[in-house]
Amino acid sequence: MVKIGITARLFLSLLIVSMLTAVGVGLGTRWSFKRGFQGYLNEVEARRMEAMAFEFSRAYQEHGNWDFIRNNREAWERYTGAIGRERATSPRPGGDSIYYAVPDKAPRRLGLYDQQGNHLAGNLQTGDDLRYQPVLVDGKMVGTLAGAPLRGLQEEAELTFQAQQQRDSLFIGLGTLVLAALAAMLLARSFVAPTRRLIAAASKVAAGDYGVRVPHAQRDELGTLARNFNIMVATLESNEALRRHFMADISHELRTPLSVLQAQLEAMEDGIEPIDASSLKALMDEVTTLSRLVDDMRQITLSEVGAFDYRREPLDLAALLHSEIQKWSEPLAQAGMEIVLDSPAAMPVQGDTVRLRQLLRNLFNNTLRHAEGATQLSISLHVMRSQAVLILADNGPGVSDAGLPMLFERFWRGDRARSRTTGGSGLGLAICRSIVEAHSGSISAMHTHTAMPRGLTIRITLPLSGEAA
Repeated sequence: MVKIGITARLFLSLLIVSMLTAVGVGLGTRWSFKRGFQGYLNEVEARRMEAMAFEFSRAYQEHGNWDFIRNNREAWERYTGAIGRERATSPRPGGDSIYYAVPDKAPRRLGLYDQQGNHLAGNLQTGDDLRYQPVLVDGKMVGTLAGAPLRGLQEEAELTFQAQQQRDSLFIGLGTLVLAALAAMLLARSFVAPTRRLIAAASKVAAGDYGVRVPHAQRDELGTLARNFNIMVATLESNEALRRHFMADISHELRTPLSVLQAQLEAMEDGIEPIDASSLKALMDEVTTLSRLVDDMRQITLSEVGAFDYRREPLDLAALLHSEIQKWSEPLAQAGMEIVLDSPAAMPVQGDTVRLRQLLRNLFNNTLRHAEGATQLSISLHVMRSQAVLILADNGPGVSDAGLPMLFERFWRGDRARSRTTGGSGLGLAICRSIVEAHSGSISAMHTHTAMPRGLTIRITLPLSGEAA
């Protein structure tokens, strides 16, 4: 089966539409011309009948009766020929007027009758569509001209003119079709060119090249498609980069505890390290670190793919916050931090208690691990624009300007010199972001003191429940 490309199909479609349009216009023009030209000739004949009636009126006054023309063919031809069309309307020298038959030149569609209706000269005319032109003398009708309307083009000049118009129309139609074919070809190519670019770009993307982009200067649907395609490819490129970084980070994070375990086990096997409670505790610490890392990776993966089981229900965020503060107040106090709380008695929201508790624990744990030297942790919970706003601000060393946008990325740690034992897995705040976004909220980080960048402030917004909003 022959495969026809989209360019050929579009070209044929436009060409067929152009052909149908040209044929329709040609047929309509031919019918309109024939009808209009025939009507024009009838109108001309009607006016010339008036002129003939005037000439016959003068002749009647001159002779006093119709005897001068009764059965007088020469007189009839003389009067009608003088008023008829010019003989030059025929292409032949000395051609015929429309009022003369061929070859005897007798009047064809015109007859003269007296006031009693007796035929005087010309041809006998019959039919219901005859035109009558009275011959008046001093306001009194003395005769009548009867003419049959033109029912078709019969004279040679008329037929020649009609044939010429048909030939011209045919040439014009053929020229129009040629121009339509050229225009259809150009339009088909212009329409298909962006599609071909998209096809070529899609083939490169399918082959793994995510750096390809297509021009999108057009302001139509194809331009919108090209822009959306570029956005899609940029997203794929970003996701591919994140995937590679994620795999590299996972490999890096897992390699260190596994290397430590392997080194310690080999040392025990070689007798360098004794197998005692201290050695076993060191091994258990590394296993605990590894288990925590694997569990954090599992949680962040589940949260990002939407596999967390969120059970939404009305809950009091203020009560949940107070409960967690009671658990973390002592560890934070041992680290030298005082908690300053500004919270209402109740703050109803719609959410998952377990996941929001995990969110608060990750935030407190992050403060405990990274806010070294901080003496105060300010916690504020209030309502703003139908949203619950939770702010945790410490006065510790904070994070650099470059580090703020990366704070919620996976495996990112502000101090690369920290170990995963002291610095964590780098997944806690990434899990916090996933939990907040799953609750249709937002989380952001900023400096606590902007004049002299210091301290870290984390701001979380969560939608209030219906009755509170």
